[in-house]
Amino acid sequence: MSEYTTKGRAGLDELEAVGRRLIVDGYVRGGSVLMPGRLIWSRAHFAELKEVYVDRPDVSSGKGFFEKLTDQFSDASDGAIQLFAELLLTNVLPLSNYLGRTKASHVQQVLNMMTEPVAVPDDVVAAVQVGAFNGGTAFGVRRWSQLQLLIYFGLHVHLLSDADRRTLAEDPLAFRAALAEVPDPKEPVQRVALQYLAFPKFFRPIVNTTHRRLIRDAFASYLSGSTSNDVDVDLDEISRALEAEQNEPIDYYSARWKPIWQPATSSATAATDDVIAEVGGGLIPAATEFQIADPDQELADSLHVDLDWLVRCVDLLRDRPQLIFYGPPGTGKTYIARSLARHIAGPGNSSNVKIVQFHPAYSYEDFFEGFRPTSQGNGQVGFELKSGPMRQLSESARKHPDQLFVLIIDEINRGNLAKIFGELYFLLEYRDEAIDLMYSSQGDEPFYLPRNVLVIGTMNTADRSIALVDTAMRRRFAFVPLHPQQEPTRSMLRRWLAARNYPSRVADLHAALNAAIGDPDFQIGPSYFMRPAVHSEGGLAQVWETAIVPLLEEFHFGDHAVDITARYGLAALEKALASGE
Repeated sequence: MSEYTTKGRAGLDELEAVGRRLIVDGYVRGGSVLMPGRLIWSRAHFAELKEVYVDRPDVSSGKGFFEKLTDQFSDASDGAIQLFAELLLTNVLPLSNYLGRTKASHVQQVLNMMTEPVAVPDDVVAAVQVGAFNGGTAFGVRRWSQLQLLIYFGLHVHLLSDADRRTLAEDPLAFRAALAEVPDPKEPVQRVALQYLAFPKFFRPIVNTTHRRLIRDAFASYLSGSTSNDVDVDLDEISRALEAEQNEPIDYYSARWKPIWQPATSSATAATDDVIAEVGGGLIPAATEFQIADPDQELADSLHVDLDWLVRCVDLLRDRPQLIFYGPPGTGKTYIARSLARHIAGPGNSSNVKIVQFHPAYSYEDFFEGFRPTSQGNGQVGFELKSGPMRQLSESARKHPDQLFVLIIDEINRGNLAKIFGELYFLLEYRDEAIDLMYSSQGDEPFYLPRNVLVIGTMNTADRSIALVDTAMRRRFAFVPLHPQQEPTRSMLRRWLAARNYPSRVADLHAALNAAIGDPDFQIGPSYFMRPAVHSEGGLAQVWETAIVPLLEEFHFGDHAVDITARYGLAALEKALASGE
């Protein structure tokens, strides 16, 4: 979500001053922000960038953004490279979801490609330390296209007369109109950001079109007349009137003002957020817009659950793309998770589903990425950064934003969650953010977790109570219980037996067994009995002796007062059922 996230008015003043210079000294006058007095934003340099960056894109895989730039700029002039660095500064300057050092470092990396590199000046380093808004994933995955827009706009400005160019520095609506005359790339968020840098006192740092309209409508009483067809004009009048009344700048995203225009109970706004990232020509859907197909009766019947319960699970994933099934052993947690994941991925997309199992030795390096020994030839061994299942799935999701991908984490509570997830904890909750990773090198783009990646975990409550799960994890996942005495698990075995025309006697024994156990976290799930072999001659006695009794012996380990055979033995329970006890 894009927000007006200030870090002090003084900091924003520095940011806006540099932003204004990028527009006036750069686009309008052709000068340089990094080296005042040097002619950098010239038509010749823009034309050169169009040739080496726009017309000859590097679409190869396996290389990072800056590696590709190095190749593209191999024969570019220092002036064109410096212009690109200043355009990159224009792109990253207002972002609050990038660290200041990251923004400055990225600009400097481009400058270092020059034959005679220049340094990012101190005033610019200070300006990038703050951010005016969160640009979301659009400023990570669409940077290449956003920079193309900035180049095309520069070419367009140089077609204007001197008088018209001067007007761009004086009239916000004329600037907006000139930008609109560049038809492609669309990049609506970059366009709004550029308008804000040009006229920060007119175009407020609210890059979400829906939010601007909602704010205008909520504060329409501050208009001298009725609302117009121009939201920007209305917002300017409203903001000036409101700031005069309050005698201070207005942050519409603060706790004081946000509830007025966006009540906490409203979810419609999130669904219409227009800063959703475009990747490969498609849209990564917002969490409330996941195109998960509704489950059908056939899927519910195959899982032996009610369709309504299954629909609720899908609705939870549409609202929050992380879910955990929890309960005692044998309640079908993993089976349901895998079936639901295949349904979500869709027919023919089995490769879009990955499953991992956590355990005490599992680490961040196993899960996401880490250095692994690799042969270098001649008997030498080196280390190479290898992607784990989470990163592999995320990269596939970026390449196919029109598809859904599911990571199943079996026995999620058996691992050290804080150690395994690391900084990914943050991204589970904030899918619009991008952050630097543990093993990021200086030239790497910040990582974001694509919206079209869903996570389904399973948790065995016989190993660990849900109350002991990390608070941060509980906040990021929806938890769905699967307990033998609760639906849908309670009826699962009877439905399975009926579907195969088996007698219901085993379901009666199962219910009697769990009644004798009592503790819901140690009751036995139905899946132990949902195998044809159990219903063959001697099969029930065998599963009782080799699976059920050992579990209960572990449950009562050290409790010499309990006679396992007398309390839980198959013969004892059958006798109790026969007598009606």
